[in-house]
Amino acid sequence: MINIYHLNKGDRGQIVGINAGKTLKARMKSFGIYPGVEFEIKAFSLGKNNVELQVGNSLVALRKGEMDKIEVQRIEDEV
Repeated sequence: MINIYHLNKGDRGQIVGINAGKTLKARMKSFGIYPGVEFEIKAFSLGKNNVELQVGNSLVALRKGEMDKIEVQRIEDEV
């Protein structure tokens, strides 16, 4: 699996797992980030230290340390 850091602006993905403690998992879930959820990368900061995701109708900002804990699968666009 890959993590969000390996995606690019405009890529879509699906959350596969979150490798974190109970507190961080609960925080992510409150943002709508949990296994099975699809998202789109809206922007990265310079150096990819922060990311802005669109999850449903919400925009969520994550730091690199949080991105590293989220396993994702890229969703390929159908031709």
